[in-house]
This record gives sequence, C-alpha cells and structure tokens, in this order.
Amino acid sequence: MDDELVDDFLAHYGVAGMRWGHRSSKLEGVHPKTYREAAKDAKEYTQAKMYFGEGAGVRRRLINNSVKSKSKDESYKKAFDHHVENTDMAKRAQQARGTRKRTDVVQGTRKTTRGVINVLRGNAKYASAAAVALVAGATWAHKTGVDKIVLEKGKTLLKDAINSPAAAAVRDAFTSRLGGR
Repeated sequence: MDDELVDDFLAHYGVAGMRWGHRSSKLEGVHPKTYREAAKDAKEYTQAKMYFGEGAGVRRRLINNSVKSKSKDESYKKAFDHHVENTDMAKRAQQARGTRKRTDVVQGTRKTTRGVINVLRGNAKYASAAAVALVAGATWAHKTGVDKIVLEKGKTLLKDAINSPAAAAVRDAFTSRLGGR
C-alpha cells in the first residue's frame, strides 16, 4: 500500500505517546503523583477483590491495609474512589478467571512432576494416577525401544526443518535486517 493512500484515509488526532483509551484528565486538587499512586492501588484493589482461590484472602488484606493507611490523605482517597468507580469489574472478573486458570495449570503440573519423582523413588503411594501412568508409559516405551525410534525421528525432522529452503529464507531475512551480523 502506498504511503499516499494511507495519508488520505488515516488520521491521528491524539497526543503523541498517549496510550489509546486513556484519558489524561486529572481530578481537581489532586497531585499527579498521588493520582498515579491511587490508580495503581485501585487496579490492585479491584483485581484482589475479584481474585479467588489460594492466597486471595491474604492479598485482599494486604491491599486493604495499604489503602486504609493512605486514605488518611483526602486527595488520595478522592482519587482512589474515583478510580474504583470507573473500573470495569466485568473485565477484572475475566482477568481473575484467567489468572486462576493459569495458576491451576502450573500447580497441576508441579503436582504431577512431584508424583513422577515419587514413583521413580519408590513412593508410588504419594503419586497421582496421572503420574503413575506417565511413568508406566515411559517404562514401556523404553523397554520396547519406542523411545529411541521417536528420538531419531525427531532429530531427523528437526534437521530437515533447519536445512529447508524456508528456514534458509528466514535466516537470510534476519541477516539482511541485522546488517550481516
């Protein structure tokens, strides 16, 4: 697309460096530093309010204590309340669900890993069924030689991918962009 065509229909009326969707209006009588601090605390407060699961109560208690001590300053309290009122709680709830899902996946992976280690050490009673099944499958693959076949096939595929024309084109593009480094 030509730059001339883009200039014909694309116009930007914002302030350079300003984030899209952020208004620069400040509250009357609130110092900009206090305003930013209140915005940061309001974001953490609303995230903690919607978060659930392990550690959520401690997180809420810590931010509440922080806000309570800072709210003795009237300008901070005014800015904090302004930011909490203007927070999209549906968005915060969605963020909390996403965070909880990611946390659960990480914890599940750690639990399975500990279970595999326990099975390998001979403590299968401390392992989940998934960990026992993983160890059993790996043992079967090793005994039948399937693991070596999969490893060799993987090495071959990787080597073919690295030496492919598409990979060479990508390498050449990076080399030309980086100035031949």
